[in-house]
Amino acid sequence: MQRDHYILSFILFLPFLALAQFGHGTVFDNYGGIYNVVQNPANSVESKYRYHINGMSYHFFNPTEIGETDFQDIIQNPNGFNALDFQEVDEKSLSLKNNSMVDQDILLPSVLWGFSPRHAAAFLWRSRSYTDYQGYNGGLWARLTNPDYNGSIPINTSNFNNTTHQWDEFGINYAFAAIRGNYHFLKIGGTIKYLAGRRGTEVRGSLSTDENGNITGVEQLTYLNTATASLPSNATAETDAFYTHAIGFDYNGQGIGGDIGLVYEWRPRETNRVGARNSSATVNTYKLRLSAAVLDIGGIEYGKEEKDIRKMLFKFEGNSIEPDNTEELFQTLDGANTHTPQDERIQQGSVTFALPMSLNINADYLVLNDNKYYVNLNYVQALTSKDDEFTNTRFGMATLAPRYETSDFSASIPLAYVMETGSIHVGLAVRYKYITAGCVSLPNMPLNHIYFGISLPVLEKVF
Repeated sequence: MQRDHYILSFILFLPFLALAQFGHGTVFDNYGGIYNVVQNPANSVESKYRYHINGMSYHFFNPTEIGETDFQDIIQNPNGFNALDFQEVDEKSLSLKNNSMVDQDILLPSVLWGFSPRHAAAFLWRSRSYTDYQGYNGGLWARLTNPDYNGSIPINTSNFNNTTHQWDEFGINYAFAAIRGNYHFLKIGGTIKYLAGRRGTEVRGSLSTDENGNITGVEQLTYLNTATASLPSNATAETDAFYTHAIGFDYNGQGIGGDIGLVYEWRPRETNRVGARNSSATVNTYKLRLSAAVLDIGGIEYGKEEKDIRKMLFKFEGNSIEPDNTEELFQTLDGANTHTPQDERIQQGSVTFALPMSLNINADYLVLNDNKYYVNLNYVQALTSKDDEFTNTRFGMATLAPRYETSDFSASIPLAYVMETGSIHVGLAVRYKYITAGCVSLPNMPLNHIYFGISLPVLEKVF
């Protein structure tokens, strides 16, 4: 009967698995294995698995107030507007300060190894891309991407703040059980990473415009691209999808980074027991679990010589410029000789892009003492500032997720609130043996929220 229940559930959720996803902050399952190590490095020890081998998983999350971002059209040489689509933009979502974020993460072949009751290790290989747009004027966005836009959003002076970064991580994880008492359990872990940078781009500054959106002035508008010194253009840039470069080794920057975390579990007598006929790998013994982690510590340095990295500074005053769309924005500025003379340009021999460091806090509560029904609360807080140059800033996010869980199957319904966009997302997360999938926002699936993973779990028989 139980077997039929799993088969029926798998068939019902198959459409979601085909497209599916859950994003950052929704990997709460006790049987998440290697995926949980990404969220908190202390989760590798006593993870329920002797081994957990990831084949391939893909995560995409795009909370946004402005337009949509097609994850299959991420530009290699972004210009601050890459892959954004405003064809069906809702003007109600536009404001003087709009925010948008794109987080892509491919977990390539990785493995978790629980080699003793108190110790565990893991190897993680990730290919990542992160873009955040902070405080853009929605009217300017719409005007630059659609010449026929005639909305009511005042433009005047509009700020630019976009940082795009693509890199790979090769991480070695270790975690241990510091306290393993009858009622209290504490584990601590860390992951050290070699960071291999692919490219980083930043556009920062402000434009002054008239009531028609024509550019009348440029103040301290800077552009930097570690991959090329040429000015960006969506019309001429290569438009290969991000995931086609996930297994390549075209690196031009490097650095060291890491994650640190800890997990505390309260295990009262009512839940802290394992029957003689049960494997300890299939039974959770805590009533309450609290965890905290600092993720994405570190940065990547690009360029060693003065000619390798050039930060361009644009200034402009005079007749208005009428760019038809984003493909021509920087080309037009350059053609109007708006940048400072060659001998006055800002030049740097190297530049360091910081990772989107964040604090993740999580609480997991067993509702009934049958080890199946849980409620989870997760909070993500950025530890970098949007005012810092060459730095991605993660959006704040709070997620509440009730969950049903067994060793072979789990399902949860995450309810997430994103601070910067003020948006609420209702999703679905599912795990069935070798497949993990979900969706942060069902109405926008699959364009804005995608996760899918295939792995080989080998349960631990005795802790």
